[in-house]
Amino acid sequence: MGPDLADNRAMTVKVAAFDVYNTLVRWPDDRVTSLDIQRLLDRYGIPTSYQAIEAARQAVFSLDAPKRAIHGYVDFLALQFDRMGLRISLDLIESIAAMQESRNDMVLFPDALDAVQAARSAGKVTCAFTTLPRFMLGRAGDEVIPLLDHYFDNSTVGLPKGDPRFYKRITKTLGVEAASILCVGDDPICDCALPAEAGWQPILLDRTGNLAEQEAGQRATIGSLSQIERFLIKASDP
Repeated sequence: MGPDLADNRAMTVKVAAFDVYNTLVRWPDDRVTSLDIQRLLDRYGIPTSYQAIEAARQAVFSLDAPKRAIHGYVDFLALQFDRMGLRISLDLIESIAAMQESRNDMVLFPDALDAVQAARSAGKVTCAFTTLPRFMLGRAGDEVIPLLDHYFDNSTVGLPKGDPRFYKRITKTLGVEAASILCVGDDPICDCALPAEAGWQPILLDRTGNLAEQEAGQRATIGSLSQIERFLIKASDP
């Protein structure tokens, strides 16, 4: 276990910020992969590689999404294929989008809703800080997003997650001191190290037990979101 934020008596948490992917939700086991898309395009005589498809996907998240909101899988795929220099018919794009909509419905972790609700019950502002646009959460989003006061993705913030300014801009939007933002996520860099540099109070979510050793005790670490409640309680009243 890393430093225990619950023992920091100077800290008053006002905001609970949650990473989304692999923290609140995960992809389903049968999700559409870049390799699936490669094979489908090949059947239509459009050769490419799954590596190029995945690279273009990441480019849309990091380079296109900060410029404007992305409205669904058709919009996302059009940007993705444009990044690849591919000319894909709208019918085929819509077919791939339909496949993604039917198979990419994200799955809530069993501890997700209770953790966000615990933060709300403790009187904290709740928000997501994520790369994923809302539509990608599917039905899981219908359950968790109403519990969030803010949903900060790359389009909302106007910067990609991982850019140090991403976290600073969220702090400014929330109108609070950076140190009053408690954040939790599974990525040691973009969910912990970079938020810490921006003044946030990070907690590493290590569901597998494989990350704690890498972190060498430098982060407060939990194995389940059910453990977050103790970090939300004010250690001392002002």
